[in-house]
Amino acid sequence: MYKLPIILLFVCVSFVSKGQLIADSGRTNLNRLCDRFMQTFSTGKYSDAFQLLKQQTSMDKGFVDNLNKTLNEQMENILVSFKKITGYELIEEKSINNVLVRRRYLLKLELYFLSFDFYLYNNGSNWLLSGFYYSDNQQALF
Repeated sequence: MYKLPIILLFVCVSFVSKGQLIADSGRTNLNRLCDRFMQTFSTGKYSDAFQLLKQQTSMDKGFVDNLNKTLNEQMENILVSFKKITGYELIEEKSINNVLVRRRYLLKLELYFLSFDFYLYNNGSNWLLSGFYYSDNQQALF
């Protein structure tokens, strides 16, 4: 008599657990994507890094291409002024209710830095890269 409700409860819990694993997996994949972007970018392969962004993003592909072109041009001037890239570091991750996450990285140069923000959005069924920004605004970091 009690077996049917227990079995139904078990099945419901299994579906909820599986859904959570899929969502967590999507976020984990996007975290890795952000890490790979920064790793690729820090080696000077800017266009390759932007190709990675196109994999799981809700941003328009043309927008990503324009970012790629703009940042490629700017990096030439940045490297002249601030010397070579010495590495990168994930400096902050903030989330809002498992819906929105901002991952902030610092690209380190010999004489300066750039901040890279990746915005990850959970639309309820999967995670997407919904925004990407870079800046040298020191005040935004503190």
